[in-house]
Amino acid sequence: MATSIRVEKICEHCNEKFIAKTMKTRYCSHICNSRAYKERKRYEKLNGLSTTESGEQEKKIPAPSTSYLSKIKETEFLTVPEVAKLLRLSKATVYRLIKEGNLKAAKFSQRSTRIKRSEIDKLFKE
Repeated sequence: MATSIRVEKICEHCNEKFIAKTMKTRYCSHICNSRAYKERKRYEKLNGLSTTESGEQEKKIPAPSTSYLSKIKETEFLTVPEVAKLLRLSKATVYRLIKEGNLKAAKFSQRSTRIKRSEIDKLFKE
């Protein structure tokens, strides 16, 4: 659908005036867009930030905090994501350990699998 909207804007990278064809246009050219993107990524890398799809910046999620891990260690029955965080593995690896029989788990429903804390300890004793 063609539009006849013409909006005068200022490029966010080079601060030059330009005529935008849409309301969402932020840069005067592809070159300014690329340079701004590279600058943003460099800034994020230096400051440990990541950008969400909406353009908002958020802190990258570090390794699980000690308070969260201590809470997991106190719990008797753990979910698969909790076991994955505790062992620093992927969920797929935990499910594979369950499927191979190396880790015993109780499956209450299709989406509810629990693993006893003592089973995790047995995994490392063997």
